Amino acid sequence: MKPISANELVASIDQAVSLPEVCLRINEMVEDASSSAQDISQVIMQDANLSARLLRLVNSAYYGLPGKVSTISRAITFVGTEELRDLTIVTTSCKMFSGIPSSMINMRDFWHYSIATGILARQFSRQCNVLHPERLFVVGVLHDIGRLVILWHLSTLARDILLIAHGKNQLFSAAEEEVLGFTHSEVGYELCQNWKLPQSIANIIRFHHQPGSAKEHRLETALVHIAQALAYDLVWPSESDTSVDNIDEQTWELSGLSLTQCQETLGEAGLQIMELYSLLVGNAARHRTPA
Repeated sequence: MKPISANELVASIDQAVSLPEVCLRINEMVEDASSSAQDISQVIMQDANLSARLLRLVNSAYYGLPGKVSTISRAITFVGTEELRDLTIVTTSCKMFSGIPSSMINMRDFWHYSIATGILARQFSRQCNVLHPERLFVVGVLHDIGRLVILWHLSTLARDILLIAHGKNQLFSAAEEEVLGFTHSEVGYELCQNWKLPQSIANIIRFHHQPGSAKEHRLETALVHIAQALAYDLVWPSESDTSVDNIDEQTWELSGLSLTQCQETLGEAGLQIMELYSLLVGNAARHRTPA
């Protein structure tokens, strides 16, 4: 039966899309002032695979730390508890939704696109002097996770959406609204609420296709809007009617950035995108990178 709202959809599949217990525990501890960095590191170290993935990320060129970090407690010292929490959620999310048929979406391409969005959003936020630009990386990676929920749990209706959108990034939301009565942005928002992520992350995801409608975090939402458009054209290039052509004009005014600047940033971020894709998903050698 078709759900009547994004909230109902997420509530109906609560167990299927819930974060592992270790992620939920870390999230609670980060928000709890009485929990120390050592307490958080002890919880993370109980999961050997998660610990190893986090250390690989922290030791990557993405962070450019001066020396090798060999322990989780040391990693927290360098990147902070909140960012390590965000990395925990990102590494876990990239391992979810494995049951979606390849005929509906290539999951490797999807995560390539999502990781590129995260890296670009982080870079743009630095250029715009946004406070805590690292937060934009996790927002970028998760911004379209609602689309995966729809593909995974409403597969028949999702096929109708794919046919209507015809691979055009700018048409997905309208197609979802027509078929479902709600969009992947709303599903992503509800999933963030379900996971008890910071409200700022949820709000930016909710409005990443309509930055002009955002009441809070407007600059950050605009930057994610720009980042996802460039990343979409990177992974799924089109000779006509590109995502960049449909970037909301208000975002350029709000950010103070230009398309030329953003395209230059994309070119400079190519190696970072390859590296983080390899660490989070797998071998990125056969995927497109900026020229």
